[in-house]
Amino acid sequence: MVRVMTLTDIAQRLNQDYRSRCKYSGNLPPAFFITDQKAVPQPEKIIARLPDNTAVIFRDYDHPTRETLGHDLVRACHARDLLFLVAGDRALAEALGADGIHLPEALTQHATEIRAMHPNWLITVACHSLSALKQVESLSIDAALVSPVFPTLSHPETLSGTVPTLGVTGVEAYVTATSLPLYALGGITQENAPQLKDTGLAGLAAIRGFGGENTA
Repeated sequence: MVRVMTLTDIAQRLNQDYRSRCKYSGNLPPAFFITDQKAVPQPEKIIARLPDNTAVIFRDYDHPTRETLGHDLVRACHARDLLFLVAGDRALAEALGADGIHLPEALTQHATEIRAMHPNWLITVACHSLSALKQVESLSIDAALVSPVFPTLSHPETLSGTVPTLGVTGVEAYVTATSLPLYALGGITQENAPQLKDTGLAGLAAIRGFGGENTA
């Protein structure tokens, strides 16, 4: 029986191709699982199934006990040697003993000062336009997550077509425009991710997309 490639399989293939083409030897994971308890109420179940070399971005900005949840999830990640990043909060990342930080587009200007304080952190940023991508190129960051690539429940306006998505052509344009490692985010699924083959991405990021993973 032919084994169907999972989303993390596809991400790993993209990452391998990226490393080979760019001769990259750094520690960039092939995939980022982004937490959002409204969309994925039990993130620990996803974390338990992720391959060893993937990473988790702890978002859940509005969670009433965000720090407590963060402590639980960072322990789960570190028990499996997964990288754990906190979104948008340097102090919380420090308190949790995180491996890095993910900066929303509005906070990317803090990347350089954060790098000075934490030279070994993995620092990623969000970019929603080519102009935003060009602005972060000179910052001390490791990678950018570009979105929305496909229509996504996280942004219902993309489902109705009110707001356009990047699609494969847009992703290729972003990759061509920068030397930064890029990850596709937004509506990424096991079914549509193969379309991103040969785009030059360093990997994939998703919230709901890893829910059907079975790495057994």
